[in-house]
Amino acid sequence: MFKFKLKIIHILFILFLSIYLITYLFNNPWIEIFELKTLDLRYRIRGEKKINSKVVIIAIDENSLINMSTQFNDEWPWNREHYARMIAKLFKLGIKTIGFDVSFTTPSESNIMSNGKSKDDVLLSAILRKYNKVVLGTYLTVKKQNFEEYNDKFKEELEKNRFYLKYSFKLKNPEYLPLFFPLTAYKIIPPIPEFSSLAPASTYEIGQLDPDGVARSLPLIFKENWAAEKGYSTGLFPHMDLILYAFYKDYDVNKFIFDPKNYSIEVNGETIKTDKNGFYLLNFYGKGSDIFDTISFYDLVYTNKYDNYDFKGKVAILGYSATAKGLYDLRITPFSNDEPGVYLHATAVQNLINKDKIQRINFFYSVIILFSLLFLSLLFSMFKKVSIKIFSFSIPTLYIFISYFLFKNNIWVDTFYPVVSTLIIPVVDTVQSVLKESKEKKKIKSFFFKYVPDFVAQKLLDQGKTELGGEKKEVVIIMSDIVGFTEKSEKLSPEEVVRFLNYYLSEMADIIRNKYYGTIDKFIGDLIMAIFGAPIEFGDEVDRAISCALDMRKKLKEINIKLKEMGFDFEVNAGIGMHYGEVIIGNIGADFRMDYTCIGDTVNTTSRIEHLTRDLNQWLIVTEEIVKRAKKFNFEYIGDFKVKGKKLPLKLYAIKEGDLNE
Repeated sequence: MFKFKLKIIHILFILFLSIYLITYLFNNPWIEIFELKTLDLRYRIRGEKKINSKVVIIAIDENSLINMSTQFNDEWPWNREHYARMIAKLFKLGIKTIGFDVSFTTPSESNIMSNGKSKDDVLLSAILRKYNKVVLGTYLTVKKQNFEEYNDKFKEELEKNRFYLKYSFKLKNPEYLPLFFPLTAYKIIPPIPEFSSLAPASTYEIGQLDPDGVARSLPLIFKENWAAEKGYSTGLFPHMDLILYAFYKDYDVNKFIFDPKNYSIEVNGETIKTDKNGFYLLNFYGKGSDIFDTISFYDLVYTNKYDNYDFKGKVAILGYSATAKGLYDLRITPFSNDEPGVYLHATAVQNLINKDKIQRINFFYSVIILFSLLFLSLLFSMFKKVSIKIFSFSIPTLYIFISYFLFKNNIWVDTFYPVVSTLIIPVVDTVQSVLKESKEKKKIKSFFFKYVPDFVAQKLLDQGKTELGGEKKEVVIIMSDIVGFTEKSEKLSPEEVVRFLNYYLSEMADIIRNKYYGTIDKFIGDLIMAIFGAPIEFGDEVDRAISCALDMRKKLKEINIKLKEMGFDFEVNAGIGMHYGEVIIGNIGADFRMDYTCIGDTVNTTSRIEHLTRDLNQWLIVTEEIVKRAKKFNFEYIGDFKVKGKKLPLKLYAIKEGDLNE
């Protein structure tokens, strides 16, 4: 027996290592997706990281769009005069450098002079000539075919506009270049020559997202095939964020060197490491708007609101904010599902300034770590004593803490697969003890799960409430019955009746049981009886029961649509009665068949109320006991009505129609 178990564990050991190697060597993303999610979890656990930000965002936001429209009658895209004013004002206030997460790839069509040129372009050119630490954004034409489809005049202008080529990378160890696979496009679409001749221009592309669609890195290097084909340069260019950083450090932006052997960028004696594709893994400090000061473009340029703000020595990046309606530039990051792209640029520049990028352990060392962890799990599993075997569960636990500690020190070690694989080995080793779980407990769990949601049943078991004996409890009872179902069912075959009821009851029971955690008491034909408040209480039984009834009502619309698709030629409507009161509740029945149900006057009263829904033309009727305890809903008094079994008439209410949309 021991040898058989040992053999299985050895197979698992080999299997886990093989899966890891094959998955990564063949670039299958399934393990990587889960690993990336654990990285995001580490960010969330760490929370926001306080920094002394050197980057400020100039936001093209809703405030700016509205004010530019109302004050200057200038709709997006704005006249370039405004950007010129922004640049001049920022440099007068002490800014170190400015990046544009927007592009100016065609001449302005506003304020045209007699010579055919735009006053706006002339003004912006003059400002760029005066203030030379500005980086302009460009976009990329990815495919050669797309470039060839441009009209001949535009292509000719693009081919003449080669000022950006002087910022291309020089190469070190060029023989390793065939092993480097950067973000690639056929052609850069630079700003018009009036601008690109005066200021560096580079892409603001975020680049390829991770397999799960999240942006966690951006390319510091990208390749233009056109320049390489023509022999004008290496075809490798620095990203806008890298040039901004160089300006911040007063580096020469014409002297970038790339070493494909070591995947490193060199400039003015500093070395910046990238991955094998030229991407730079970002170290997120938190949600961008909480980390970086964000200043409205309009408020900056045309008010004195920020005249006393400390811009000195900082980097400003102009870009779209999340409120800029119609100007979509949002990304998913570990901290946000709608992060404007400009904050990713800010994070990259701040990472470069602080030198605190996330460094991922390479694949070779990751394999060694996985091998070591699996081997330790194997060793512990070979012991016969359960007390020693249990220590094998401490391996993944300890590794999680080590992984998080390293992450806080900007080192990323793969966590998902090592943890999962080193958990499976001890789990398999102890599965026999799990399979020896008592039959009685299984029976009780199966018994609970028939009536209540899984988590409620589990909670009862965890609390040790395994015997549902008789007791008195105050609960909410709801009964729902289809109006006129008997007449409808007479026109159906037995098979159709069963098919209809199974569908209808399943849809309604799902709402009661799984969404509002009610207990299904019984089905009687098309009638549903449910309990809120037993076997477990949450404290909001009345409001949950009313919300449940509202959702059941809404669900009828979907059911009626589905019935047509299923071939039924009728629609259904239901009446619901609801009452609060004391019942006797527990396992009731014979030895061979027991049901968890309730009995008492409250049940009978609810049934009578439900029948009144037809006479009073109401879909939901509740008693005064419900109205007194409801906190979230409003009701309309229907009247006092005598029901069977009650000496005094009941005050009955209907829910206000406005609550149907809540």
